[in-house]
Amino acid sequence: MKKITTIKELKELAVDGLDCCIMLNGGLRSSKHIRFHQEDNTFYVMNEIDGSEQELTEAQLLDKGYTNIGEAMEKGALLRW
Repeated sequence: MKKITTIKELKELAVDGLDCCIMLNGGLRSSKHIRFHQEDNTFYVMNEIDGSEQELTEAQLLDKGYTNIGEAMEKGALLRW
């Protein structure tokens, strides 16, 4: 697994869809499928733990009020398979 630490890197990897996870405390992980839509600079996120889906702007993706992906990137906890 490789760390994703910047929004630029996430965008590049997620253009064709990206399977990744956030490493949580205690060795648990939160698996996600992320796709970046270049035409409108938005992200589709499917949270595999509960099947929920989100359509987020870049600002929302980085905002803790919407998702913990931005924080995970900052902490080096967002990993691609």
